[in-house]
Amino acid sequence: MTVIKVGTNPAKLASVIRFHLSDLGAGNGHHEFEHLTRHLARARIASNILPATGPVSSGGDRGRDFETFDARNPVPGPPGSDYLARSTGDRRLVFACTLEKRVEAKIRKDVDALAMQDDVDEVVYFCEPNVPIARRLKLIDEAKAKGLALQIVDGAAIAEWLTEPDVFWIAQEYLHLPSDTVPSGELEQGYVQHRRDWQSRRPIPVSRSDFLAIKAGLRKATFDDDVRTDLLFWLDRMEAFIVDQAPRAIARDAMYEIAVANLRGKGDLTPVSHLVEDYFADVGRHQSIGQITDAVVLLTYCVGANRLDQYRTDEAALFARRRTLEELIERLLGDPGIGPGRRSGLLRMRGGLELVPAEPGGLRDYDRAFAFWGMMLDSVQDAPLYPIEEFVDHLTGMVEYVGETEQLLALAARADEILSKRVGRAAAGEKAIDRAFALIERDEPASAIRELQRAKAKWFSGEQFGGMLRTLLLLSELYGRLGLAYAAKYHAMAAAFIARHEDPARAIDMLPRALLEVLDAEAAAGNSLGYMQLFPVLLVAHVEHDPRPLDMDEHPRILENMGRIAALLGFLKRGDAGTRRHLDAVLTDWPPEIREAILRTAAERTGFWNEGSWDEAWKELEVVLLDRPFGDLGRTRQVRWEALGIEWCCEFANDRATTPGAEQLIAELQLAACAMAGRDLGIVPGGMTIRVGCDGGGTKLEFDVPDGGSREVVVILPAHDRAVDDAADCIALFGTILHCCSVLRDDALMASFDRSTFDPIFVGRPYAELHREFVPPDLFVEEVREAAPAFEPDRPFRSRAGDRIPWFDGPGPTYDHAEALIDIACRYRRVEKSLSHTLQRLRADEPVRKRLQAFHDRGMKDWEILGILSNVALNHRLAGHSGSDPDRFREMGLRLIDEPEHPDDALDPAVFSDDQLVLHAVTYLAAFLNGRGLRAPSSLVPEKLERFLVVRYRLREDDVEHADVFGWGGEQAGE
Repeated sequence: MTVIKVGTNPAKLASVIRFHLSDLGAGNGHHEFEHLTRHLARARIASNILPATGPVSSGGDRGRDFETFDARNPVPGPPGSDYLARSTGDRRLVFACTLEKRVEAKIRKDVDALAMQDDVDEVVYFCEPNVPIARRLKLIDEAKAKGLALQIVDGAAIAEWLTEPDVFWIAQEYLHLPSDTVPSGELEQGYVQHRRDWQSRRPIPVSRSDFLAIKAGLRKATFDDDVRTDLLFWLDRMEAFIVDQAPRAIARDAMYEIAVANLRGKGDLTPVSHLVEDYFADVGRHQSIGQITDAVVLLTYCVGANRLDQYRTDEAALFARRRTLEELIERLLGDPGIGPGRRSGLLRMRGGLELVPAEPGGLRDYDRAFAFWGMMLDSVQDAPLYPIEEFVDHLTGMVEYVGETEQLLALAARADEILSKRVGRAAAGEKAIDRAFALIERDEPASAIRELQRAKAKWFSGEQFGGMLRTLLLLSELYGRLGLAYAAKYHAMAAAFIARHEDPARAIDMLPRALLEVLDAEAAAGNSLGYMQLFPVLLVAHVEHDPRPLDMDEHPRILENMGRIAALLGFLKRGDAGTRRHLDAVLTDWPPEIREAILRTAAERTGFWNEGSWDEAWKELEVVLLDRPFGDLGRTRQVRWEALGIEWCCEFANDRATTPGAEQLIAELQLAACAMAGRDLGIVPGGMTIRVGCDGGGTKLEFDVPDGGSREVVVILPAHDRAVDDAADCIALFGTILHCCSVLRDDALMASFDRSTFDPIFVGRPYAELHREFVPPDLFVEEVREAAPAFEPDRPFRSRAGDRIPWFDGPGPTYDHAEALIDIACRYRRVEKSLSHTLQRLRADEPVRKRLQAFHDRGMKDWEILGILSNVALNHRLAGHSGSDPDRFREMGLRLIDEPEHPDDALDPAVFSDDQLVLHAVTYLAAFLNGRGLRAPSSLVPEKLERFLVVRYRLREDDVEHADVFGWGGEQAGE
């Protein structure tokens, strides 16, 4: 019989089988284990096996669970009979099996009993617990001393045997594996013959082996469009198992397969509704982890199909099945004797059940699912046989579907750590890579970077040299996509450094590949001179490492870089011919054929740099560069980038003493910003300038703390290269800058930082060291940088290249819509009461009315305007009490707000001058923050704060129905 192998590879399949073997012990499954091992022994050890029958009390099994019978006489059959080939001949074998955890004592006891019997030559002992080889050999020697040959087949060996297709049916029959757990292989191989074999056969309803063969064909036809026409054929064969003669377990598995094939292959589950109903009719009696898994999966299919009108059924009955499964799992979890392995499996399915809505029209509850899976991982710590790799793969699949969520990736990181301890750091690194690619496919580069950083941390141990370098280069590419050119350059330089100093046989062609990424980052950053200087370094590595370096058809990126240099030179000549002459001198020592080809292209009048106006040519560069071109010319460098809603600008001397350390600081700030992507930091958008100096004498990074509304930080670099132990200094600077821009109070802002902020900061070697490695003094050409003036310093450059780490623009960290409406209604009541007569005077005063009309036209809601007027009034009325005790001063203010205004206390409209209204419009924004449990940033820009509140606190959207306070012409506001 041909069995088509599909699904899980042997190593993963063995781990799944091993876990379900361990579950037999938790479920008192000795009889299933005995049947399983007997069939396995008959298939792999001896064919002439006699099962033990009858109760032990009738005479005792004398240590025998099953044994061979006399097969010395020829057995009728054709030549080459498998039965004869596996017959034991003259030797009498006795088989024993146990699920007991104290297995060595059990084996010794049974061997002692068997050694006293004269009809035993050899003992084969099957046990679920694993037996280390040293102890196994000791037990074998002890048995040999007693005159018995002993073989011990433990759980690990049994699991590996059961992965083989011809005996896999044994695992499926007695371990009740999930239906999606099947051996791997190429479906295409043997399919035609497999179908031909079954055209003239009908399955035996009691045969698990026949069932698996039909299942393989049915799954092939279900999921492979090329043979979808065979679907009805295989469905017909599968229906042979839904008969009274078939064991209930096989019949239910057939119902499952028929349901899946109808839904996934035909897009309609309704025609087999009766089978689905039958399947769930006794679902509570089938309590193995595999059977519960199948039930949860089929329920998921049913609910999804029902929503898509692919399964028309009674919704009440459908969701009653979910409740039944939930109650079953909860009851099994409540068993006081449950072991950690079984508990892990049940919690896995309990979480999976939360991805099925609990009621019609309901949603999946990811939070509860992740909570159950978190508890599962707690149990897995004590369940070494749980197939954690399969769960990690499941989480990767979820990442592909739902994308980044903090809880999901945190679960994946926990699972990775468990996997790392069990099978090695490299395997966990590979899983993080898989999730990263899933996130890249979803166009979520910042999330992909987090996963790649995990892989990088696991592979820097040297276990996966090639994988480590490729990870560094992929990180470089992703950071570049996010507009973080120096973070990209750092990773590319680290890869190039490792490849340069590694054994060439291991590094292969990684050095030129890494240098290409360094060049890409340098060019994108607008460091045009540095980019040109690094190009010859790339050429040398290319010639040294590539077997066909001069075949440009195979190396388009070399030609691409030559064209990019020509374009920059042509652009520079058009904009500043004098500066161009400085750079032409740099090319003097280049290979003549390379230099002349570049200069010839740069001189072409048809180049894009010569098309259109100068403004148009400049805008072309804004589309492809992250920072202004030739930004590394002149005595002072300015590096600009955007991340988290902050426009960063770093200024430093353009000399070799300062540049490596300053660029390292920029790279670290970019890495920290990316690590914080997606977190609500309460950032008020704006700019921040960092002025970097190098006095040559300090031992630590030093910086001032901006105050008085300053948006500038002065930083002094230490004399030495900053290494991994100095990362905290950069994080402190980064936190200080965030504090200047954030509305979060100190404790909330600090809570946003965790280990993941620090880990990416250091990439193998200090950035400054890597910079000097690839840009020695002769390539830095400090004299050229100082002699050539800054290029177009007064022309603004607004990059439109790549993406950015976005500003978090969701609802504010303390925003609650219902509470906001309650607060607005309260403001209307209090201010209208405390300013009732003043408001009458203001409505009649034309100058004030015009000022308020301007506020209204800007989109201000009436409650905000009332708040501003209330602040002006309070400030005026309390002006004479400014020296009072603060608590008393505050008490007076609250009393004035809550007291009805007397007609004689109405304020003169002149109090509400332009200056007062503008001033208090700003102070009102700060007061609004305070009322939401926030603070005004130390570097406050009113226009930016207003935008923050409009976007994140619905300042110009939320309102309640209210009277026409200002007489805008009958306009009424509401939600």
